[in-house]
Amino acid sequence: MSRITIFAQYNYSVLAALFCLALAFNSHAHPASNAEHMSQAAQSLIATLDAEQRESALASLDSDDRGTWSNLPILMMHTPGLLVEDMNDEQRKALHALLRASMSSQGYGKAASIMWLDDVLRDIEHRSLDVDPEAAENPFRQAMADTRSSGNYALAFYGEPGDDNWGWKLTGHHLAANFTVSEGRVSFTPTFLGSNPMAVESGPYAGRMVLPHEGQRGIDLMQSLSADQEKTALLDPEVPADIFEGPGRRASLSKFEGLRAGDLSDDQMRLLRILVLEYTGNVDHEAAAAQLEIIEKAGWDELWFSWRGPVDATKAFYYRVHGPRLLIEYTRQNENHDHSIMRDPENDYGEDWLEHHYKEHHPTLQQAIQDGRRRAEEEFGQK
Repeated sequence: MSRITIFAQYNYSVLAALFCLALAFNSHAHPASNAEHMSQAAQSLIATLDAEQRESALASLDSDDRGTWSNLPILMMHTPGLLVEDMNDEQRKALHALLRASMSSQGYGKAASIMWLDDVLRDIEHRSLDVDPEAAENPFRQAMADTRSSGNYALAFYGEPGDDNWGWKLTGHHLAANFTVSEGRVSFTPTFLGSNPMAVESGPYAGRMVLPHEGQRGIDLMQSLSADQEKTALLDPEVPADIFEGPGRRASLSKFEGLRAGDLSDDQMRLLRILVLEYTGNVDHEAAAAQLEIIEKAGWDELWFSWRGPVDATKAFYYRVHGPRLLIEYTRQNENHDHSIMRDPENDYGEDWLEHHYKEHHPTLQQAIQDGRRRAEEEFGQK
């Protein structure tokens, strides 16, 4: 028998033994699922709360408060839940552990950085007031600057973590993360992410971006289109005021518009998939894979891509990816401020699984501004 044959048989025996050992181990234990990790992290956080905090943070699963969330600053709309600023260090660490259990590294980095960015924005706006005496005398402007804070994000739980069905959300300026667990399945829509500034322009954090790829993924796809395809996708030379199906406005898009994905080339379809992955990839890989499977079943060819505004990464623009089980909207509010949302038209808040419909409540922008001014005048006095 040759040395090679003996060596091969030896290695086969070793591999076979290791395989049997792995089977034996796996027969007694299995890796915790995304839903289990999330439930454990939620239970650990809730265990740190006192009675008053529990009153703020815990609600029933059928509460319509699940649909009350906002991307607006807290001065303009205060959503239900326990504020981060009212947590101690142990509880804030537990909150970040929950975010990490629910999201991918990419998604956690975005969510945590959006909250951090509000502290940066506070400094930016206060510096602006320091050089503009007239603005500094405006109670609304002063209050807006003072209430920018990474502490002004509200956490709420719905149902009992560890039960078959429960959910949680974290919401505040430019961030809304909504998660549902139902019999081991995880839903993560609606998810709202935004940034202002989109890129920090000066100081020690100059150049940092919280959402570096969302806008560029759309630009890449739009620029790959032929002249005829671009003409079909481009619906309006003007940019809309904001995303269409923001908080309180879901199901307001009655039809698919623009360019059907079935009319894309293979390379263009690759760019569309990359764009979609930028959004689905914000959550734990298990939940992301399940959502991608749903999109696949509905048909990638059944997605539609549309554009509004100039095809220019340096200017404001808007794009949408829309299909039976996916809605992505992105808008560049101005050259340095953006908003985005991802929804599942059939299963936001896990409604399809829970067989319960939640009513979204959100004031109009005009109402929110009026409320913010009223609160500012109460705090700072009429000037």
